Amino acid sequence: MSIKQTSRDYFRSLQIVYYALIAGQVFFCAVSFFLNQTGEIDTGMKELKDIFLVIVPLFVIGGFLSSRFIFKTRLNAIKNQDNLIAKMTDYRGALIIKYALLEGPSFFAIVFYLLTGDYLFLGLSGLVIVYFFLIRPTSEAAVNDLELSMMEVQFINDPDCEIAEIKN
Repeated sequence: MSIKQTSRDYFRSLQIVYYALIAGQVFFCAVSFFLNQTGEIDTGMKELKDIFLVIVPLFVIGGFLSSRFIFKTRLNAIKNQDNLIAKMTDYRGALIIKYALLEGPSFFAIVFYLLTGDYLFLGLSGLVIVYFFLIRPTSEAAVNDLELSMMEVQFINDPDCEIAEIKN
């Protein structure tokens, strides 16, 4: 059984997921900052800072690169489909994978800020969060990413048109 989604519902649900992912990162960042500033947490791991000054930036860069590469690879496969509903359903999956590959390194950096108190880790997470704000899911982004035809664009722009499905 599957549930059809209109264009309005599709982009609304994508944005809910998107903003929830950002909120989780920002909230964890704020809590970690508060705990470090108040001295409520002392992990005794400050000596590990030097090792993680190399590992965490590489992890963040890897997240950026892998999210772009995997997203582009998935987009190429999606563009070859003829059915708009299948395209948009698979596009949602590609976006969620892209977001997850970015969110992981952000949380990783926040954890090491929490453990070491080094602001560089917080800054790296901040970069990921800023990038997140730049890749907000919109109908225009979907049209550009998927290189949709004029007829498909009309369906996307009609808020009551069914463009995707959720499989149970």
